[in-house]
Amino acid sequence: MSILTTPKPFDSGFLPEKDGHKVSYAQYGNRDGVKIVSLHGGPGSKSKPQHAASFNLKECHLVTFDQRGCGKSEPLGKLENNTTPDLIDDIERLRKHLKIKDWFVTGASWGSTLALAYAQGHPDKVKGLLLSSIFLARKKDIRWSFYDAIGVTRLFPDLFEHHQRFLARHGIQKTQQAEQLLNLVQDSEGEKQQELIAELMSWEGNLMTSQKEVGLVEAESVTEEDIASISTFLHYDSNDCFLEDNQLLNGMEAITHIPAVLVHGRHDILCPLDGLWELQKKFDQVRTVILPVSNHKLTTEGTIAMRLAYELFLTEWKQ
Repeated sequence: MSILTTPKPFDSGFLPEKDGHKVSYAQYGNRDGVKIVSLHGGPGSKSKPQHAASFNLKECHLVTFDQRGCGKSEPLGKLENNTTPDLIDDIERLRKHLKIKDWFVTGASWGSTLALAYAQGHPDKVKGLLLSSIFLARKKDIRWSFYDAIGVTRLFPDLFEHHQRFLARHGIQKTQQAEQLLNLVQDSEGEKQQELIAELMSWEGNLMTSQKEVGLVEAESVTEEDIASISTFLHYDSNDCFLEDNQLLNGMEAITHIPAVLVHGRHDILCPLDGLWELQKKFDQVRTVILPVSNHKLTTEGTIAMRLAYELFLTEWKQ
């Protein structure tokens, strides 16, 4: 593999406005190469050049876009008309806008969730799936990471107690946690809002890897983009990601024929390995790569292994 450089898009723009949203996109690599659309994580994150760096851009034509309310999409943080079906519609509008017949779909974490949902809605437009850090958005997955005292909190009792004190201080009830937190964020401003966002960023941020000390985000470092990101996350969390429970596994019959490569860290504490294990059984043609020391955030070696797995997969299936 060659020395990595930061990819630069050869084209960028916006989809025509719909539902009050202007969705930003960018294109990287070889316009005549293998077509791939990359779906970023979150909900509430944004696309990054490093997503393009996972592919051989001499042979691949990679399309990224910022989901509604995220990144360069406008308006930042807008939650109205911002649902999973809306995002699926945007992916399909993007494909048509760029005059792409069909494409491979890649995504990590929430990006893998959205990739599966899009593929199940448009199976004839998906040539293959390249997914990592699998998140199936089942209720038990969300409870594990954000609600249950017998979930990931058993690995972070110090952080859990700190977070529980924060919730109690603001009168947040466990059964309506996401909805109440979103209302609290939206009803706040200035330093108070920054403090709320910093606390929420500290919880999930520490679950990305167990290979560093637990740390807290400083309120003064919180940006408008952070506020939009966390608000979007809470919006989706309070609505069960706009998916029925176990919808993605139940809908696999529509895409069982689509080839897939699935990459996951064995020590992913945010999205445990059982999600990948159940998913890979649903495909007729699948290559599963379990990275022995990676967390939700892949180690450097894990990232290299993922790139090699993706390159091999595309070599086999690009025709």
